[in-house]
Amino acid sequence: MAVELKIKWDGTAPGLAENRLSLGAFGDSLTLLLNSLRRIATNLVGQAVDERHARAGRFANAARQLDIEITELVKGSAGFDSVITFATPVGSTLPLLDLAQTAGTELLEALQAEGQGVARNGSVRKYLQSLPKGVTQQTYSLHSNGAALKEISFGQAVLPELPKETPCLVQFSGSVIGVGFAPGKSEVRLKTDTSTVILSATPGQVDAALRLRESDVVALGVFHDDAYRLLMLRDANAEPKSHSRETALYERWEGVLKRLAQ
Repeated sequence: MAVELKIKWDGTAPGLAENRLSLGAFGDSLTLLLNSLRRIATNLVGQAVDERHARAGRFANAARQLDIEITELVKGSAGFDSVITFATPVGSTLPLLDLAQTAGTELLEALQAEGQGVARNGSVRKYLQSLPKGVTQQTYSLHSNGAALKEISFGQAVLPELPKETPCLVQFSGSVIGVGFAPGKSEVRLKTDTSTVILSATPGQVDAALRLRESDVVALGVFHDDAYRLLMLRDANAEPKSHSRETALYERWEGVLKRLAQ
C-alpha cells in the first residue's frame, strides 16, 4: 500500500520564489526530516514488541528501512511529492504493523504540535529549527492510494521554549586514565565501571590527577550544558578531613553551590 507524503513551502527562502527546491537551503532539513520519521518508527516498533527484543535482532534495524523517496517536484510550487517506502530485508519478517502509514501520521501530528509551540518530539523540533529563514508557510499532507489521511498547514513555526537545564552535582568513582593541559584543554579523564568521563579542570587539579594516576579515585563535579566541571578529586581510600572537605566545597565553590540552590 503506497503512502504518499506531499510537502509545500512558501516564502522568501532561497529558490521558493522561482518554484525551485534548493539543496543548499533544504538539504540538511530533509535529512533531519527522515531522521525524525525513523526515530518515530523506532518507538513504534518498541511499543509493538517487547522492548528488550526491539533493541536487538531483526527489530533493531526495522525503522532504518523506512525512506522518503521524492517522486516529483510540484509544478508551480516550491515543494515535492514523495512516497514513504519500507524495504523488508530478504528473509525477515516483522509484526503486522504498517510502519509507513503509522509513522507518517505521527510525524505530521508532531509537526503540527511543535509548530504551535507544544513540545512533542525533539527530532521534529530540530527539523523545524533547521529550515532556512524565509519559510513563511508550510503544508504537509499524507495520502494512501489516493485517499487523504491527514493534512496540516501552519506559518513560521513557533517552537516550544523548554526550561533551561539547571546545574547538578555528580560523583564518579574510578581511575584516572588521562589528562589534558595547555596549550590544549585543561581536563581530567576518568574511567568508571560503565563509561569514560571527561571533566574540565584547573591546572592544579590536573597536577593532582597525575599524582593519583595509580590510585582509585573519587571525583565530585558539576554537570551543566552537557559538560562536566571537576570540583574535587581525592584518593578513594583516603577519607578527607572534615575541615578540608568544607574548605573545598563551601569556601572555594561557594558561588557555584549558591547558584545550584536557587
